[in-house]
Amino acid sequence: MTAPVPAGDDLLRRWRILAASGEPELFEGALLIALLVDPAEDLDAARRAVAGLAERVRANPFGAGVDALRRVLFEEEGFRGDRESYDDPSNSSVAKVLARRCGMPITLSIVTVEVGRRAGVPVEGVGLPGHFVVGGPALGGAYLDPFDGGIVGDPEQLAGRLSSIFGAPVALGDDALRPDSPREILARVLLNLRRSWEKRHRWEEALSALDFSDALTPPDADRSRERGLLLLRAGRKDEGGALLERWAAEVGEDEAEAAARLVAAARGTGGEDAPASPRVFTLDEARALMPRVQEITAEAVGRYGKQPGEEERREVAEAWAKELMAMGLEIKGLWLVDFDSGAGYYCWKYPESELGHFHSYEEGFGGRLPLT
Repeated sequence: MTAPVPAGDDLLRRWRILAASGEPELFEGALLIALLVDPAEDLDAARRAVAGLAERVRANPFGAGVDALRRVLFEEEGFRGDRESYDDPSNSSVAKVLARRCGMPITLSIVTVEVGRRAGVPVEGVGLPGHFVVGGPALGGAYLDPFDGGIVGDPEQLAGRLSSIFGAPVALGDDALRPDSPREILARVLLNLRRSWEKRHRWEEALSALDFSDALTPPDADRSRERGLLLLRAGRKDEGGALLERWAAEVGEDEAEAAARLVAAARGTGGEDAPASPRVFTLDEARALMPRVQEITAEAVGRYGKQPGEEERREVAEAWAKELMAMGLEIKGLWLVDFDSGAGYYCWKYPESELGHFHSYEEGFGGRLPLT
């Protein structure tokens, strides 16, 4: 019999218990996230489905190990990537992915890892900027891509796959190919889910995913800023404004002007009048805007240096941030902007001569990789 579906507060309590353990169990954590997507989800059905798939992998007469795993999941069952509704919130639910046999790369990878674990095939999740695959001892240095029907490739082929996502060749270092911990994988699922809800203006659901994230990993300044903006967009102006003011008081000197811009928006707007959600850019679209972005920023930098006092400099920075935010860019610091690609960020900081870097949603400026 299916266990009673927990209420919202009880679900968060259960999640906090799981998150407080040394290293949370990946599949069970993913099932709790599935309840965020659909509180009536039948988790026992998902557990039975994974157990049945693992049994078939162990008993497969046509091969063993990775070959059996690939045959059962991708040839016989037809697990595949959802290319039509990629960012739908349901694709962040492993229970929905198991029922429909399609999803996004990270949840398909969680299913693959869990089936492999139960079948004695040691594979691990590998998070890449804008993509997610499966590696580990059973693959011997190769990588399996559940989104592309379980194809197996080497690191060079992975770099080619990322190039197709970001629109330019990318350089992958060894650190980018390391397996992710369960905590890191669950944090990424929550980030994907939150962004799916944000795109649909489902602000309260996005805040519930953020509550899960804060229980899993301690919130940093960026996440505090994002919570403040979400509260504004949900119409909770007083809460959002107060949080953004606390955030602005804690950021470094280089970010103070951009922080002041957001606080000013919090004081004067709320609900649907809050700062607009950033747009999604292709690399060509982002690069086409760069001459104007560079022009606006260079002019602002020149005026900023000529101002006699802090208040005047802040006004220059606020005007710069306002103009670029109106173009759909995200302001991440003084003279530092990101273009949302839908799979991560193209990143530029004055006075760089071109838009030549990207980083994942989870990484900041320090985690940038070059577009080659």
